[in-house]
Amino acid sequence: MKHLIHGHIYRLKKDNFFFGCLALSLIFLMITIRGSSLLSELSPVAGIDSLISTFLSGDIVLYAFMLLTANMIAEAYRSGVMKTIVGRGIAKKKYYLSIVFTISAVYVLVMLVSGIVTGALACSKFGVGTVLYPSYYALSVIARILFVVTYISFAITMTILTRNAITGFIFALVIPNVPQILEMVLRFFKVNLDLDIFKISTHMPSVYSASNDLSSFLPCFIVLSGYLVVSVVIGFRRLKHQDIK
Repeated sequence: MKHLIHGHIYRLKKDNFFFGCLALSLIFLMITIRGSSLLSELSPVAGIDSLISTFLSGDIVLYAFMLLTANMIAEAYRSGVMKTIVGRGIAKKKYYLSIVFTISAVYVLVMLVSGIVTGALACSKFGVGTVLYPSYYALSVIARILFVVTYISFAITMTILTRNAITGFIFALVIPNVPQILEMVLRFFKVNLDLDIFKISTHMPSVYSASNDLSSFLPCFIVLSGYLVVSVVIGFRRLKHQDIK
């Protein structure tokens, strides 16, 4: 696994798409700083809150990293890297998990740096602030990381199924949002069906909802874990029975 992760990092250093993701992250950071500056005139945000808020956001950046992931998998098939990996006797499951870990870790690191920057700027203006709900913040960070891992996993699984970066990326965005899509379709036929329990977005934490009540995290972790397990199982099974040429 360690050698695979080192190999992925080496490939990222040579991948222009990766640097595009970093550029997008920088743009996101600039927009966040500008937005925070404007909002601070109405409601000052302390350093800690700004850091956590930035880390928990950044979905656009995550989508870019998902596309990067899909492109890496598709390129592995096109270039024969996948065939070489199988030929060397490297476990397909390890390859799958190594990509999930590498891309997720890089994304988390990028968002952490962004959070530190915005937090430092907010701190210079309004102070560090008080961590009123440390347990809520800690669980929120864990939930966000699980959210990222789940979506990156779907990007890998869907690209393995389709062997196409764009198609895999689109399906990776659609599948976790099936409950919302199904509700809209049923609503068109005047059928009201509440599928909130299956929606990831319903259970995700927010800094603005911080409190000592941690009961909302149980369904959050259950739903995210459920989607992640589905994605990983499908990915593993497809890799196991896939004829790689």
